[in-house]
Amino acid sequence: MRDPVAEFQAYNCAFARRNPELLRLKVERMAASPFAFFRGTFHLFARDILEGVFATLAQGLHGAAEVDLVGDLHAENYGTFRGADGIVHYDINDFDETTQGRFDVDVNRQAASLLLAARERGDSLTDAVLTALAFLTRYTETVKRLLKKGRNLDLDVSEKTSSGARPVDQLVRTAAANKRSAFIEKLTKFEDGRRQVLRSLHYFNLPDDEREQALRLLEDYRRRLQEPSPPEYFQVEDVCGRVSGIGSMGRLRYVVLIAGKGSADGRNRLLEFKEARPSAYDLHRGRDTDAGALAVRAERVIAVQRASQASSNSRLGFALDGGQSFQARELGPREARVDLKGLPSTAALQEVGRVQADILARTHARAAARVVGVANPLAELGDGEAFCERTLAFALAYADLARQDWGRFVGRRAEIDRCEEWAGQEKDEG
Repeated sequence: MRDPVAEFQAYNCAFARRNPELLRLKVERMAASPFAFFRGTFHLFARDILEGVFATLAQGLHGAAEVDLVGDLHAENYGTFRGADGIVHYDINDFDETTQGRFDVDVNRQAASLLLAARERGDSLTDAVLTALAFLTRYTETVKRLLKKGRNLDLDVSEKTSSGARPVDQLVRTAAANKRSAFIEKLTKFEDGRRQVLRSLHYFNLPDDEREQALRLLEDYRRRLQEPSPPEYFQVEDVCGRVSGIGSMGRLRYVVLIAGKGSADGRNRLLEFKEARPSAYDLHRGRDTDAGALAVRAERVIAVQRASQASSNSRLGFALDGGQSFQARELGPREARVDLKGLPSTAALQEVGRVQADILARTHARAAARVVGVANPLAELGDGEAFCERTLAFALAYADLARQDWGRFVGRRAEIDRCEEWAGQEKDEG
């Protein structure tokens, strides 16, 4: 019998043993709303898709070619960042759960997320449905346009290419105006000739073994750079742990503050190393979960991210420490997301949804172009209205299921918070 709490405990058991306080913080964030719960349970979504909940995917083409998927896609996994080309882009920015499968796994999840995000804002059911439908209609139109022309797979939203959606374009302009020195000054303090990251809910002290691992990862990352920087550039000022998001909470996540171009005047660089783990989609179907796959997982994630984005973070890379792999990137002042709850109207949310549809369409069109063979993995989009109807039906049903699961999760919050008990029990039994 499907039990969302048991599924959550099983997936997060190792995280609970590793850091029970961090796991309780994850639970707290997930308990805030159905949308937050949805963002923290891609593993549950993957299970439901693979086991045929609502059997919606089975109504599409059987045996369709697999493409690279984002995986844990939702309306808050889009944001701004500075690309290698030096300008600020708005794009999908989280590929932790990337895998291969039918393209509509991503589309179904994004549509459901928009319904949940709209309802969290207080939008009516009618308006929420129209938001999801606006996304779906735009997605099918854009995919067909890109595939028909066979070009323009460089579709981009950036400070040089307006999206036409005011909330997104304003976000890009604001991010582009941010300065690194102000970003560093806000996050750090300068004492005795060196900088230190201010400890807070987001940045915390690490035990010695994890701090040492972070330093080993930095060295491995440096060795892999195609354009090495002088040694003083990578002089370590501080090392700490980082808390961010919901879905990835529990993974090892380190931040290393390096001197960069000068610590005294706030020209440091902040590098993040995030533990790479198998996609929950693959865990449930028993694919690419062995030690060999885990060792190259971060490299795989970064490769898909680079192939998918219009331009990627200039410091995007990976590092290895024994059998563990970590995704690496630079944290900077140009990273931001649209505040979906703070948007002034449903129409504004629909504008954002259409921009996200364009970006996902480009991502999937690029992925389809990489597929080997004559089969078109996006062929069923030829009947766009039928696809939209089917996907909207799934999204409505799944959003309702997520609300029910969230209610059960909140109702058993006290039990879930005692994570040392259930994590320890599973360890004893196993």
